[in-house]
Amino acid sequence: MDAIFSFLFNTRAGLAVLFVGGIIAFTIAAVILERRTHKLYVDRGPKQTGEDDGFWD
Repeated sequence: MDAIFSFLFNTRAGLAVLFVGGIIAFTIAAVILERRTHKLYVDRGPKQTGEDDGFWD
């Protein structure tokens, strides 16, 4: 186990592995959260004539 930690934190290649692994982890999390949000807020399509935008009209 000490060899793994030594590789990850004491070499440039190990730091690159940590960096790329972090980017991949955040990308996976972003994709999962985006899919959940897309299912929750469904696109209703274009507005019909006479539809108000809401409070600011």
